[in-house]
Parts: sequence; structure tokens; C-alpha cells
Amino acid sequence: GGKWMNGFPVVLDPNTAQSNLEFSEELSCVQYSSKKLLPNNPERLINRVSVLGATGFTSGKHSWTVDVGQGKDWYIGVALDSIQRKNTIFLSPAEGFWVIGLSNGDSLWAQTTPRSKLPMKAKPNRITVELDYEKGKVVFINAADSTKIHTFKDKFTEKVFPYFSPGLNGQILFHSIVPVLTLHNA
Repeated sequence: GGKWMNGFPVVLDPNTAQSNLEFSEELSCVQYSSKKLLPNNPERLINRVSVLGATGFTSGKHSWTVDVGQGKDWYIGVALDSIQRKNTIFLSPAEGFWVIGLSNGDSLWAQTTPRSKLPMKAKPNRITVELDYEKGKVVFINAADSTKIHTFKDKFTEKVFPYFSPGLNGQILFHSIVPVLTLHNA
């Protein structure tokens, strides 16, 4: 493998966020709130508690680390710009999502069609996502011990964005790998 780019500082795009999501001021932390906080503009995702990163990619290698903490239900990965934002969808590559997720705090899944259960010794709380656009690869790595959790292999033909869903009670924080960069308002 070639050298990965330094960690990419993820900044969230509140315009895409499902309207119950609440952000930290510097847009590096997101959590669920029972209040509807945001108007329903065209790019907003209303079908799931989720948000896209503000920067999408059409080439290159990019990686970022997500701190899912003690969340029991979350999904992370990448999504195409053209995803269906208003209607209910199954998170799968056919729908433009390459994600893994934890459900009920005890089972880890790759959102393939049908979804496939991933082996889990201990619940990961920091996961690095590595995107290689040209190779069509999305790799998920447990940041604690550098073990590979899952790899998706596909072909990308349009812009891909980091995708995050903290679930109803979780909160998600972002770290870039090295150095840990603070995130700024876009």
C-alpha cells in the first residue's frame, strides 16, 4: 500500500443534516436532540438521523477517524452526492452508501445487500475510514489496534462524501489521524 494522506479534517455540513441533529460550534461534533432545529432545504437528509461531511471527493486517497464513543446505534462511511435524501432507503452500495454500523450496541454490520454481520471481539469506539477513490475502496479500521473491520470494493463515478449517523442517543466526534486538527466553520 502507498502512503495515506494525513488525516482529513472533517467539517460537517449542517445543510445536509437531519433536523434533529445538533452541532458543536466548530462543526466537529454532532448529537441527537429532541428539538427540530433546522429547516427542510433541498439538500437536507430527512430520512435518517444523519449528516454528510462538507467536503466531497472525486479523486485521491483520504482518511478520517470517527469517535463513536459509547453509541449503541450508528453508521459511518461514505455516500454519493446523488443519494435519495427525502425518502426512506436501505443503506447499501446500490443506493449510494458504503457504510458499516452498530445496532443495539452489540452487533456490527456491513451494509451490503443483504447486510452482513461482522465479527466483533469488542465494540470499536474509534474507527478510521480510508477512502481510495480511484480503486473504489472504502476500508474501515479499528483505530485501537489497527485491525481491519471491513473493506468495500466498488467503482466511484461521482463525488463521494463522508457520511455519519449518530443514532438517537449517540454523539459522534471527528479526529483526523495525524495531526489531530481542529475543525473550523466552513
